[in-house]
Amino acid sequence: MSNFAYMSGTGNDFLIGKHDGPVSAIQIIALVSDAEIEVDGVIFVEPIDNSKVKMHYFNNDGSNAELCVNGVRCVAKYSIDNGFVKSNDFIVKAPVSDIRVLVQDNNVEIQAPIPTFEEESILFDNYEGIKAEVGNPHFMVEVDDVENTNLLSLNNSIQKLKLFKGGYNLEIYEIIDNKYIKARVLERGVGETDACGSGALCLFNYLYKTKKIGNNSYVLYPGGDLNLKFQKDNLYLSGDVIYL
Repeated sequence: MSNFAYMSGTGNDFLIGKHDGPVSAIQIIALVSDAEIEVDGVIFVEPIDNSKVKMHYFNNDGSNAELCVNGVRCVAKYSIDNGFVKSNDFIVKAPVSDIRVLVQDNNVEIQAPIPTFEEESILFDNYEGIKAEVGNPHFMVEVDDVENTNLLSLNNSIQKLKLFKGGYNLEIYEIIDNKYIKARVLERGVGETDACGSGALCLFNYLYKTKKIGNNSYVLYPGGDLNLKFQKDNLYLSGDVIYL
């Protein structure tokens, strides 16, 4: 890794540098342990041409992930600031798909893949959960009080259901009104994080399409807010990206 930086996308913190070649899980774990701050993941950015870069993403335990939306947004800002692309409107090649990004100062918007969700809910321990996917698997559970719900205890109950073979991201959420959703997340391979872009996509897509929330809404995470909206059948997510 060269030219490294610490960056945060709505509370998801990453160690980011230029791609110099293949790395192992052991090397990732070593980078995480030597990091000056606690990071959710390590990202390598590989310049492709003037309008495209490739993202190599690893969770902080060295495992791969299909999609990290806030990581994509940090890659976009990093690529602009390091002159990897010529325009502020370009493509980030992520493991799940090519993602179009638009960088405007510290705000980064992506044209996101549209999640899917299972219409039939799963009942357990007086809760109701919905399975969703956007390249990576999610389980969304509505609760009465996001801040005071024991996320680890809830996750232990879900694991007993054996709904997912390869792990999942757990989102708990509370609908504040037609425009705002409060949420927390437990990410596989990481633990509880301050935000989750792919989780926000799943939550918004499900709640909007089931008419529980309006368009152009916000998911409020401990690390900050993400704006989500549909325009002409395209799904967009935006929020701030900063250097730490």
